Amino acid sequence: MIPTHLRGAYLTEAVESALAQTLAPQVVIVVSDVKDDDARSAITSIANSTEIDVRYVERLEGPQGASGSRNAGAAIAGTDILAFLDDDDLWEPTHLERALSVLQGDGVDLSVPWMIEFSENHARDWHAPEPGLSFEEVVAQNPGVTGSGIVVTRRAFEALDGFDPKLPVKNDTDFLARFLQVGYDYGVVRERLVRQRQHQLGQLTGVTERRAAGTEAYIAKHSKSLSPKNRRLLVQSVHRIRSHSAETLPRRLYHLARVATLHSPVVLFRKLITGREKVMARIRGGRDGN
Repeated sequence: MIPTHLRGAYLTEAVESALAQTLAPQVVIVVSDVKDDDARSAITSIANSTEIDVRYVERLEGPQGASGSRNAGAAIAGTDILAFLDDDDLWEPTHLERALSVLQGDGVDLSVPWMIEFSENHARDWHAPEPGLSFEEVVAQNPGVTGSGIVVTRRAFEALDGFDPKLPVKNDTDFLARFLQVGYDYGVVRERLVRQRQHQLGQLTGVTERRAAGTEAYIAKHSKSLSPKNRRLLVQSVHRIRSHSAETLPRRLYHLARVATLHSPVVLFRKLITGREKVMARIRGGRDGN
């Protein structure tokens, strides 16, 4: 399943990476949450050039966003295993093969890989989630599980009612947290088989008010399950985002102050000591240079 939203510049590459798998997918479903004639034309052209079942669907009702599109694609697919890929990311050729091996070999309901971050100008090792994490360990800080790496059994996906379309951000964290909360297990492919693209075409990871408000909605959803530490981390994240997105200097300073006060005393003390040491190092360096 590939959710898309006006990203024709990258969509074709994403679909082609799905079709290039050593373990061919039974079906590739591209779901757009807006009318997009260019995407329809591109996917139709690809569909006519491959024996794999490739479909394009427009989902024009309900809230926009990747979660609703992923859920719509999953409902159409009819397969026992569901794999998701964002329209700006890429799979390495052995991604599905290795994911299925983990699902079957480990007897788990979810497989996640290690990742590479890339752009036109760089590439580097990126997320490397570890196995055995609990709900408490992931609900506030995603360990590196993104939609483009999730390969999940249908039974688990449907038991969770899929992704939450009401959350504008933190969809992947929410899915993983709920997955663990109800007692499912996951496995890790310790190979970098998903390439996560960095670009400027409206990524949800940007420090925007939309992301801050979405994180607040996430906190409200999980409010009863959050430990004091995890609640503090999430609220701190909201203020950190707004320290960048606020339109005035006083508001930015206010949110920076809130970030500082939400550190635990031990962490705050360590940061102060580290900051002092960096300042003293600069001073010493300046003296040495005179």
